[in-house]
Amino acid sequence: MIHFNWPWVFLLLPLPWLLQRLGREPVLTAIDIPPVMDEALQALANRWHTRMTFRHWLLWCCWALLLTSIAQPWHPGDAVVQPVSGRAIALAVDVSGSMERQDFSLDGETGDRLSIVKQVAGDFMARRKGDRLSLVLYGKEAFIASPLTFDLTALSSILDSAGIGMAGRSTAIGDAIGLSIRTLQGDPAEHKAIVLLSDGTNNAGSVEPESAAQLADQLGIRIHTIALGSVDGERGGYQTAQSADLDEETLRAVAEQAGGQFFRATDSTDLQQVYSAIDTLESAEVAAPPVILRHDLRQWPQGLLLIGLLILASQRRSRDRFRGKRGEQHGGQQGGQHSEQHSEQHSEQHSEQHSEQHSEQHGKRLHAQAGEQFTP
Repeated sequence: MIHFNWPWVFLLLPLPWLLQRLGREPVLTAIDIPPVMDEALQALANRWHTRMTFRHWLLWCCWALLLTSIAQPWHPGDAVVQPVSGRAIALAVDVSGSMERQDFSLDGETGDRLSIVKQVAGDFMARRKGDRLSLVLYGKEAFIASPLTFDLTALSSILDSAGIGMAGRSTAIGDAIGLSIRTLQGDPAEHKAIVLLSDGTNNAGSVEPESAAQLADQLGIRIHTIALGSVDGERGGYQTAQSADLDEETLRAVAEQAGGQFFRATDSTDLQQVYSAIDTLESAEVAAPPVILRHDLRQWPQGLLLIGLLILASQRRSRDRFRGKRGEQHGGQQGGQHSEQHSEQHSEQHSEQHSEQHSEQHGKRLHAQAGEQFTP
C-alpha cells in the first residue's frame, strides 16, 4: 500500500480549473454574424477543440504528477527490530605524552601505545552494537570527544583522529572520570559504566580520582580501569622500566570504589583480553520498537512528469514551426498577388498614356491640314 507524507496536497488538484473559471470573461452576443461566417467559425472551433484534447489531457496529467511528487509517496517495507541494550558506556582514553612510547606490538608490528589502543578499542566498539557509547580524551585536561551515540562507526573515526599530546602532556585521571560521569548522569539507561585506560599517574587536574569514583558509586555508575604499560625495559631504547610511572594502586582503588574491575595490560594480547573481558559484562537487552523501512517512490512521478514536459515542449516547437511555414506561404501569396496587381496597373497606365499621346498627335495633324486648306 502506498502512503503519502503530505496527502493534503491533492486538495490543490482542481486549482487550474478554478483559475480558468474565475478568469473567463462573458462572451458578447450582441453582434450579428452572417450565417456562412458563423458556420465557418463553428467548424474551426470544433477542429481546434479536437486538436487540443490530447494537449489538455497531458497538461492535467503533468499537474497531477507534480502534486504526487510534492505529496512524497512511499511504500512501507519489512519491519526491522534493532538490538538495543539498556547500557551506556563511556570510554576514557589517555592521550598524554607517555602514550608515544613504542613498547607494544600488534600482528607483528611495533607501534606506539596509542596506535595499539586505537585498534583494540576500535574492535571493542564494533562489538558494542545496541549500546550507546561516548568518548572522553584526556591528558593535562579532559574533554568530551563524543557524547553518547549509537553511531559506532563515527565514534571509531573520532578515536582514530586523536593525537598524542593533543590535550597536554600530563595526565588528569580525576577530570576524565568527572567528565565521563557527566556524559552518563542524565541518561535513562539502567546500566552505566566507565572504561578508563591510563598508562601514567594522576599529576594534573583539579579532581582527585578517588573522589570522582565515590561520586560514580553514588550515581550507580561502575568504573573499570585498565593499567597500560610494558615490563620490558629494553624495547624502544628506554633504560628504565616502561611502567615505572604507572600508578596501579590509584587505578585499582578507583575500580574497587566504583564497583568495577581492575585490569593490567602489559602487551597487546593482554589488552585484547581485557576488552574481551569487559565485553562479557552483563547486558540488559530490552525490546526495541520495530523500525519500519520506507521505500521512497518520488522518482516515479518525477520521471513521468519529465517525460510529459518533454512531449509538451516538442508539440509546441512543432506548432511554432508549422505556423512559421504557413506565414511564409501566406506572405509569398500576398507578394505574388501584389506583383501581379502592380504589373497590371503599370500596363494599364502605359496603354492609357500611349493612347492619349496618339490621340493628341492625330488631333494636331488634322488641325494642321485644316489650316493649310483655308489659307488663301
